[in-house]
Amino acid sequence: MVSSGRDLTVEGDAIGQFITGDRNEVYSVVVNATHSTVTVLAPDRRPKPVRKERIERRPSRGGLPLGREVELASILRSVAADEPAEVHGAEGIGKSALVRQACLEFGGRDGVIFLNGHGREVDDLIQSIFEACYSSPGYRPAEGELLSLLGDLRVCVVIDDLEVSARDLTRLQDAVPAGTVVFSGRERLLWGHGTSLALGGLPREAALQLLARELRRPLRPAEIAAANALWKASQGHPFTLLRAAALAKPDTDTGLLKLPAVSEMPVLLRQAIERSSGDARQALALLAAVPGVDVTLEVLALLTADSGAFDAARAAVGTLVELGLVTLTDEHVRLGDAVAQDLPDDLALDADRLAETVRRLTAWASTRRAQPVSVADHSPLIAALIEAASRMGRPDLGVALAHAAAPAVACSLRWGAWDRILTRGLAAAKRAQDAPAHAYFTHETGIRLRLTGHHIAAAAALAAAAAAWHALGDHGSSAIAEHAHALLGSGPSPASPPAAGTPGGPHASTGGGGDPTGGQASSPGQGAQHVSHGSGNSSGTHGPAQGSSSGHAAPGHSSAAGGHGLNAGHGVGHGALAKVPLVAKVVIGAALLGGVGGAGVYVWGEGNGPQAASTVPLHVRVATDLFEVKDMPGTPEGPCPSGAGTTDCTKVTRVAKGKRGPVEVVPAAPLPRGVSIVYWGCDEGASAATCTVTADRERTVCATTTSSRDASARQQCQQATSRQNPTQKIALVHVHLAAENFQITATPDTPGAKPCVQPPLDWRLTGEAARKAAEQRMCEFVVPLGTKMALAAKIEGKSFVGQPFNGEPIWFGCDESPTETLAPSPGVGETDPETGRHTFPNATTTCTLNLTTGRYIGLASTDLDDTGGAGALASAFATIPRAYIAPGVRAMPTGDASPLQRVPCSSTGGPADLECLGNPPNGGN
Repeated sequence: MVSSGRDLTVEGDAIGQFITGDRNEVYSVVVNATHSTVTVLAPDRRPKPVRKERIERRPSRGGLPLGREVELASILRSVAADEPAEVHGAEGIGKSALVRQACLEFGGRDGVIFLNGHGREVDDLIQSIFEACYSSPGYRPAEGELLSLLGDLRVCVVIDDLEVSARDLTRLQDAVPAGTVVFSGRERLLWGHGTSLALGGLPREAALQLLARELRRPLRPAEIAAANALWKASQGHPFTLLRAAALAKPDTDTGLLKLPAVSEMPVLLRQAIERSSGDARQALALLAAVPGVDVTLEVLALLTADSGAFDAARAAVGTLVELGLVTLTDEHVRLGDAVAQDLPDDLALDADRLAETVRRLTAWASTRRAQPVSVADHSPLIAALIEAASRMGRPDLGVALAHAAAPAVACSLRWGAWDRILTRGLAAAKRAQDAPAHAYFTHETGIRLRLTGHHIAAAAALAAAAAAWHALGDHGSSAIAEHAHALLGSGPSPASPPAAGTPGGPHASTGGGGDPTGGQASSPGQGAQHVSHGSGNSSGTHGPAQGSSSGHAAPGHSSAAGGHGLNAGHGVGHGALAKVPLVAKVVIGAALLGGVGGAGVYVWGEGNGPQAASTVPLHVRVATDLFEVKDMPGTPEGPCPSGAGTTDCTKVTRVAKGKRGPVEVVPAAPLPRGVSIVYWGCDEGASAATCTVTADRERTVCATTTSSRDASARQQCQQATSRQNPTQKIALVHVHLAAENFQITATPDTPGAKPCVQPPLDWRLTGEAARKAAEQRMCEFVVPLGTKMALAAKIEGKSFVGQPFNGEPIWFGCDESPTETLAPSPGVGETDPETGRHTFPNATTTCTLNLTTGRYIGLASTDLDDTGGAGALASAFATIPRAYIAPGVRAMPTGDASPLQRVPCSSTGGPADLECLGNPPNGGN
């Protein structure tokens, strides 16, 4: 409800209350189990946050990371220079231990804030940063005030397991412009400015130290050969080494533990799992059912241990950690990568056990409403179990879980987590045909959209909630939703109730007609007139009642002038929701993605998901004239226009190979009566009402509606799901230019390819202008795949202090460059005593490229004025000697464009056994 001077009775016990807004709009929100209500406050009633005297939130102290001294020093140097730093690599490779240790060593700033980024969206992380810096319980500032409050704080923000896009990383850094962000993640996000460390396996000595530590004794000379074999076979991956130590068996002669051979480990692991305690097996079964999701030990104990005993759960998890099956950091447990597919079949949760798990979590969420942040932190787990219950055929259990969690998550002030729960709850209510629950989730969605500034979508959702509740005979809730809708000022009016004998519920028409096309809805600006807000009323639709103090008819009464109130006549209500664009989102199930999260699109780790070898592309197309898809995971495969109230968009994302899960288009409000979503390319077959995808290969899904207006779209879906992927035949050469003080000319010897000339950067530029100028200072050449290219460079001019160029061009990442991985450069190189120029071990003076794929290379110089840029390139190409770009990519993304993903080069027309930066198949040429 949005209050504007009229009192309404609010039923239900209040669960919590919070305030949000800025200097212009301030809202007080009361949350209860039936619906949230919103009151507009005077701006002077906005809370005044008080900065904390001590800003410090550090992780628990663990052991020093073995073999990571160089990387740790590099992070500390970067932070000391006020530059961001990242550590990226595979799951379990040691990223968390490294950034946590670095966090414990930072000092000399306004404060240090450590956050767990797994499954959390960037807006929720920024709110956590605010709460760590200021005392202001129950208050979420609007973005403008938030940036003002955090703008001058020199805090170091450390985020473990960050799962955001490059665009959201920029938003995170912009939130603390005077601070420094250090983070870990699976994929590289930092390019250019800052320190990016690709973390590989442990060095041999560190690996042997780890084995000795786990065996609790020094390695014997006779064991060194077996230990070396384990190190080579595992490529130094700590998980595999831990597993080997855990599976060591007593030697029959000495009685000491003996390391297993690599070939013995799969059988020994299965035997160890079979011998594990019941609590350990149940914990493993639950974690396998929600792969990629963090669960705290407290909740894991509640959901798995028969007695709910915390100590039993900790002991069980300890066993699984020793076997290298799960990770445990700060009381959070997660299944290791690729573990689920290797587990025995009898570990899978059966229907009864899954139902009991969902019931226990529902009870926990209901009793933890006084700890809303804890519930929000478990929103990925809650969302995954809601989906699992629906797949099991018990969406009613998912509805109950979502309804129990949603109020607490709202009070947590984590809008991303709140949206995640509401979306899953709405889908479960639809599957369960639970009309009251569907109305509740629709109402809460409208409130959330209102608080986040999406007024048109909020109007549609609140109007739909009012109509659905009225159809159910719940006139009190209907009046509250209508009242909430009133102060939005524009958008669809709450529609008339169904005529006698017409089925109600969330899928009933919100207009008065039965046209399955939704009354041939007009596009924005057509068929709808502007309304007068004076004492009179125009003849346009949705006009306010004459003399109405709040600009709308009183609940349950028709408008004095136009008769457009809740009980308006049949003709006026016809097609009401069609006057503004209806919006929707695409949801991909957590089982396919290995987790959940991500800016309202519910794709875990877009660009940060499972390793490329275990994923396949999933292409999803939505084509309809009835609504506009606002949130859709993946990388666009062509234009995705917005703002017209229609959709024709195809995006691709990587999904876990061999997994099975749903793909669903979820409208923010009910579709017109008789209209439903239909899918092609799913396991259910053509023109299916639901969509389940088995990711055994590259898949294409196309969705539209049964409306007569989408007849052409249905034909296109039929064609799209049978179309072969086009062949990619071009290669992109992207040259990263680091010699910023001088003019650079890069000339390829390929016929038809023109030289690229870039002037020096203008150091007088500041802010956005400087960022854009730096972003545009690069060279790109598009040539036929298979071309052999030689590049020449010329650097000339004077530096900004007037010194002429004194050096020679140097290249990084070309075919002449070293192929082995080197230690990251400290960023200064060595000085040649004869020439006074800097040298780098991985730099070359020539550049040739055999373009079986595209290539990302670097160009700098040995001039002392170019030391910083050359050092940054030397460090980047030391850890990644070759950077391949997928065939078919024509340009590297810039600005707010979605970043490229890591994909198998072979999946886009390149050679096997290489990993490329690119769009998955069909995303390039």
